[in-house]
Amino acid sequence: MDIEIRQVSFWIAVFAVVLASVGIVSDSVQPILRPAAIFVGGTAVLLFLRMLFSRTYRHGVYALNREMQGDAPWPGRRRKLSDPEWGMFGSRTGPSELQRLRAVFLFGLLPVVFVRPWIATEVVMLWAAGAFVATLLSLMHAALSQPR
Repeated sequence: MDIEIRQVSFWIAVFAVVLASVGIVSDSVQPILRPAAIFVGGTAVLLFLRMLFSRTYRHGVYALNREMQGDAPWPGRRRKLSDPEWGMFGSRTGPSELQRLRAVFLFGLLPVVFVRPWIATEVVMLWAAGAFVATLLSLMHAALSQPR
C-alpha cells in the first residue's frame, strides 16, 4: 500500500508542476488553481502525517540524521547540490524521475518568485505544495533505504 501512496503522490506533484506552469502563462486555469493547491497541499500534509506516525519512517529518518550528522555538532556537515550521494541527483535521494521533478521545482522557484507580481497567488501556493510533496517523497525514499 505504501508504494501505491508514493506513486500517486508523485503523479500529484507532476500535476502540480504542470498546472502551475500553465497558470504562469495563461489565465484559463485560474478557476481550478485554488482547489488544486488545496488538494496538493492536503497530499503533502497526509504524506507528512504518514511519516510522522509510521515507526518505519521514523526509524529511517533517525538513521538518516545519524548518518548525515556524524560526529559534527548541530547543524552538522553541509551538503552541496553536487554531492554524489546526497545532492540534487545523488544516489540516495530517490529514483531519477523524482530527482528530475525535484530539480524542476527547485530551479523553477526563482522564475516563479520573479513573476510573482504578475501571476495569481494560487500558482505560488501550488508550486510550493508540489515542491513539498516532492521533497517528502525523497525523504521517504531515503528513510526506507536505511538499514533497520
